[in-house]
Amino acid sequence: MRPIGFSTGALARGDLQRGVMLQRGVAKIDAIELSALRDHELPPLLDAIGALDLSTFSYVSVHAPSQIQTLDEATIGELLLRTPATWPVIAHPELLRTESLWRRLGPRLCIENMDNRKTVGRTLDELQLVFDIYPEATFCLDLGHARQIDPTLSMALTMIRTFGGRLRQVHISDVGPSGEHRPIGATARSSFSHVARHLPIDCPVIIESMIDPESIERELGVVIAMLTTPPRVAIA
Repeated sequence: MRPIGFSTGALARGDLQRGVMLQRGVAKIDAIELSALRDHELPPLLDAIGALDLSTFSYVSVHAPSQIQTLDEATIGELLLRTPATWPVIAHPELLRTESLWRRLGPRLCIENMDNRKTVGRTLDELQLVFDIYPEATFCLDLGHARQIDPTLSMALTMIRTFGGRLRQVHISDVGPSGEHRPIGATARSSFSHVARHLPIDCPVIIESMIDPESIERELGVVIAMLTTPPRVAIA
């Protein structure tokens, strides 16, 4: 079974400790993404790492801030370099303004495809331009973002085919017209199931659905069902 779990920001926005606690010990959860989407959350995340009990998670990543508001880019980069060397750093392409700064992360830099609120990283061609600049970077496929840009998800399949060798993590949730991450509905579930069969069986999946703690096991069950039925086949 592939590693699977939630982003801390999806379960407890702005409360890292609670986002970890809600997942620790939950059956079938063995992956976690520590969210610092707002840049003021990054210093407390660094301070908390030593005290966090992450022993039940076989896979841990950290999501870099999506905007620069209270910190500068250099400070953000330095803080991310201080996270454990085994943790991928999920980053939105528009944050990457200073090439030399972000190249220091090497393959830990994991670039995510974007939704319609952004101006870069939304399509295959836009992502290729980013990977040309950061040739060591890996890839976080956000299925919700991809479906918002292309409801047929043909582009997502092409991304898997083109960037499959870089694929390090998958984000999954339903994404609304304004970029909001929602629980996965029936239509999204059907679409995602078609793509899921093409994902490597060992690629970690992080759920970004914004849900109440009472819905954790339901949303987890929905995603696991999509990932396990039908079995993976090769991309034509």
